[in-house]
Amino acid sequence: MPANVPVSLARQTAFCFIPVMDMYTAYKVKKLRLYLLIMIGLSLALGAIGGIINPPPESNDSELYRDDFGNIDWNKVWFGQNPEFSISFMILNIAITLALAIFLIRKWSKKWNEQIAN
Repeated sequence: MPANVPVSLARQTAFCFIPVMDMYTAYKVKKLRLYLLIMIGLSLALGAIGGIINPPPESNDSELYRDDFGNIDWNKVWFGQNPEFSISFMILNIAITLALAIFLIRKWSKKWNEQIAN
């Protein structure tokens, strides 16, 4: 269990940008389970929205992934038939999840520090 000591808001916020450290910050304020539930739920929802907006092709024909010269177009392999949309949607997903992580961690850290002070 984490110690009952105040946490640094600046450090907690900075750790939100580092993979896995965001979970550590939630653990330090005893909110890891709630944080994981929120983030997994958000990821599933955003993934479903992305799949609805930009669905995968109906067939698995290899010609779908070739350019005009017959070479494999790796952008279409990784990002689907509309690579520009997929990349911009990924950036939007990252922005949404980072903003939510920062908001939640800062809110919970302030509340944690108030509880420790009292």
